[in-house]
Amino acid sequence: MPDSASITGVSLGLKDKAVLGPFSVQFVDVNPNWSKIYLQVDGPQGPLRYVLGQDGYFLYPNSANVYLNVSLVWIRYDTKSVLLEMRSPLQRILQGRELNVGDTITLPQGFPQIKIKLTSASDDQATFLVTMPYGDTHTLVIDEGAGGGVSYKLDDTHRYSNYMYIQLVSSNKNGPVTVDVYVPKIASTDFKIIKEGGEEKPPETPEQTVLVYNGLLYVGEKLPVEVDNTTYYVKMVSTIPDVVKVEVLKGDQSLGTMLLEVGDIPKNVPNTPLQLSVQSVEPDYKRATLRVYAPMGTEVTPILRQANLVAKIDAIPKEIMLTDDLVVTINVQNLGRGDAYDVNVAAPIPDDFELISMTKSWTLKNFPAFTNMPALIYVLRPTKVGEFEIGKAIVTFYDDKSLETGKKRVVYSQPLKGIKVYNIPAIDVSAQAYNGTWGNYVTASVNDTVKLKFEIRASEGNPDYEFIKNATLLLDLSSNLDGQPVIEIGTIRAGEVKTLQLDLKVLRENLTNIRATLIYLDPLGGQHRLDLGNLVTINSIPPKVIVEEVKVWPTPEELPKYVNETLAGMEDPQPLASELANISAYYLPKEEQSNPWKPTAIAFIILAVILAGIAYKYWDEAEKLREKLERKKHRRPGGLPKKEGEEAPEESEIAEL
Repeated sequence: MPDSASITGVSLGLKDKAVLGPFSVQFVDVNPNWSKIYLQVDGPQGPLRYVLGQDGYFLYPNSANVYLNVSLVWIRYDTKSVLLEMRSPLQRILQGRELNVGDTITLPQGFPQIKIKLTSASDDQATFLVTMPYGDTHTLVIDEGAGGGVSYKLDDTHRYSNYMYIQLVSSNKNGPVTVDVYVPKIASTDFKIIKEGGEEKPPETPEQTVLVYNGLLYVGEKLPVEVDNTTYYVKMVSTIPDVVKVEVLKGDQSLGTMLLEVGDIPKNVPNTPLQLSVQSVEPDYKRATLRVYAPMGTEVTPILRQANLVAKIDAIPKEIMLTDDLVVTINVQNLGRGDAYDVNVAAPIPDDFELISMTKSWTLKNFPAFTNMPALIYVLRPTKVGEFEIGKAIVTFYDDKSLETGKKRVVYSQPLKGIKVYNIPAIDVSAQAYNGTWGNYVTASVNDTVKLKFEIRASEGNPDYEFIKNATLLLDLSSNLDGQPVIEIGTIRAGEVKTLQLDLKVLRENLTNIRATLIYLDPLGGQHRLDLGNLVTINSIPPKVIVEEVKVWPTPEELPKYVNETLAGMEDPQPLASELANISAYYLPKEEQSNPWKPTAIAFIILAVILAGIAYKYWDEAEKLREKLERKKHRRPGGLPKKEGEEAPEESEIAEL
């Protein structure tokens, strides 16, 4: 919150005085060259005299108990006058007052009857309607923890700025809000200027003016204002929060300086037809929004300012894998005092990268001074490994000066360099075991030592940017083998082959598959795992002798019998018998072959043998059936008794014979 209320634009000629309630400030004297003035203050604490130079001030009655703070704004030698600002510290007169929506409070007796009404409230903001005794109203929207002030109109020229200040202590949409209220220590609103001789000086009535300029003015800049062939210059001298200091010149002659507060009514510039006011102040940029009022027909020459655009291009991170996307950011700032117009930003897209995002350029119609464009982001995808330069961002634009020439300005960012793209080569792992011979399958006995050899091969490529690191081979040896289960490999670059060998001792009889897993880091530290499966088998089970009867062909001596039995066991032996007869005929003497009846006779004999075999087989089966029936007839005793008169069976008769 402000520390004081103020009355600005207090102009006093020699021997004139300004009166505020029980206090008066009189311009008593000046040195010969008008570099120092003498002021006398009369008040309840007694009269005091002060000597001030340009920009000087004093505290009445002293710094420990300040009622009045008077500053010298300028000294006018040509008009034999000075311009003063009078301030009085704020003091709290109402503390912790609670208001519900619709409630009104009035300043205590002895103070101007200013009314404060709460019109709305939320949990973080409240709105007040302030009604002054002379009928003016002001609406204050105040955030919780902040405050707002209103000015008191003393006469047609002077106002008591921040005369009443409201601090919003807490806000509540469902309940009362709490406020503190402040007024200056010198709370009197009785203000007048008394000129030499004791006559009250009437306030100056400014000439009818119109707004001729409403824009920015930077410290050090002079705004030309031409009135009736006379050129005045309004120069910005300095800026502090809510207050600016300006100097007014007539041609090359300085007419003095003025302090302007934000929100004050337009102030007359002594001995000129001009009025000035300030709408906003930005001390960080040493500028303020100034309004200039002058008679009709006044011409103001705009100040042409140059924009200063700075572009930066970057990518985070600058090291990526071939499968990753590169996110590029372009930032553009306007560090100059002038605005930029029709701004176009073009993003670089180098070879070996492809654009993934939807756009590669941006436009902005108006780019004010001391502002930043939103970050421009686009995405590139690499197509090969290596180190690359992305290039420069290109910015084209107009400013106040280039608009007159019609020629666009161009600026470039620094090039984006050092982008590195890595990849992982294809990895192939093979293994062999040795126990007399090399192979993927070996036999061994318990307590044998088997050599195991691995070959790790990386595919061809760029070894500087395609490699794996911290590679380790993990072996699953189970409990059947004793050996080193973890093998450190290290870094393998594209096109490189590494061979590793170790010894394994066989502990048990078993068929053991050796599985392996390769774990490693990519060039940027990402972890990877490659399951290689079964690489080698070691068989430590001893062989067993198996005896099995194998059927062989009959000897020549056994062959006739074998043929006979084979034919006799067939249902239709004739086709085979005919084939055997043809085979046998080839080996008989030629004279026998010439006898046409011999083959037929041989065939007949063979057929007879076959039929005899069949008959024998039939007789044998019949005998077996007869024996079976006989056994059934001689069953054990039992059954039904024979009926009376029944004849004895034939067997009985035979037995009797």
